[in-house]
Amino acid sequence: MQTPESIAPYVAALRKHQRLVIGIPVAFAAVMGTVSLLRPRSFVARAAFVASESSPISGSLSAISSVATQLGVPGLSSLAGGGGSPSSSPQFYADLLTSATLMHEVVTTKYDAPADGPYEGVAFSGTIVEYFKPTGLDAIDRELSVMKSFTANNLVVATDRTTGIVRIEVRTKNRILSGLVARRMLDLVNEFNLKRRQSQAGAERDFDAKRAAAALDTLRAAESALSDFRTTNIDFSHSPVLATREAQIERRITLAQQVYTTIAQRFELANVEAVRNTPVVTVLDAPEGMVQARPRYTVAFTLGAFLAGLLIAVVIALRSERILRYPAAAGE
Repeated sequence: MQTPESIAPYVAALRKHQRLVIGIPVAFAAVMGTVSLLRPRSFVARAAFVASESSPISGSLSAISSVATQLGVPGLSSLAGGGGSPSSSPQFYADLLTSATLMHEVVTTKYDAPADGPYEGVAFSGTIVEYFKPTGLDAIDRELSVMKSFTANNLVVATDRTTGIVRIEVRTKNRILSGLVARRMLDLVNEFNLKRRQSQAGAERDFDAKRAAAALDTLRAAESALSDFRTTNIDFSHSPVLATREAQIERRITLAQQVYTTIAQRFELANVEAVRNTPVVTVLDAPEGMVQARPRYTVAFTLGAFLAGLLIAVVIALRSERILRYPAAAGE
């Protein structure tokens, strides 16, 4: 099969410089493959959690709101309905995980991450600030630089609004370190929730103590009014006005009893919640068992280097024969 005259000069030039055309791509591929294999492997720790925000106090508030609505007291219904714990969406926890306060704790915590083998990464012991080895004028500048870099390059936070699940990924050069950092972040989220729940319960306990005393005074006043009414009006069976008056006082007593009982129950629940230290974060995927080595993509990088080297070699071979500059003269 004969080579068409239009491309014959090019083929001849490539054959003449075949060592160059073959050598440069092979050299590029070998260098890139070696660099890729020698590059430290990255390890990704994955974790997932969902916050358990249910609280008995919220149930008590709903009960107060329901009772007040049935008895026609909209003011009390509004107060009870708005006193529950604030809702915490998955996006709230995503923002919390990347907040300056939490990231400060993450990067300043000391981690001890040995490397038991060549597939565990580079051994490290220290803080994340020491891990990044930043350059800055002072400690605060270095810490802020590490917080920004870690959030942008080593941390991924994803949320699922439908299920309320929050997923995090932490990437470092050490398998154990990635898991330790992810676990530290879960612990910090749980600690935040505990403090928030205890603080809120303590405030509600103080409020309920005052409201319980006021509700008890209201109940006693209503009971005293009923006692005085019956003492003054021994027989009022033939007086519709007096009968209506008694029914009104009895309704006031019933309402006061229900409100006082509910607030007293809520006060006792707040006492328990103020000292409860059970976890409020349900971990779905623990980071200790979810640390995975990231691929180096050696084959892809090697193939790309080979193709780039081949292109360069072809250009050099053709320019050396002046085909690219004077194609007409090269064909004569």
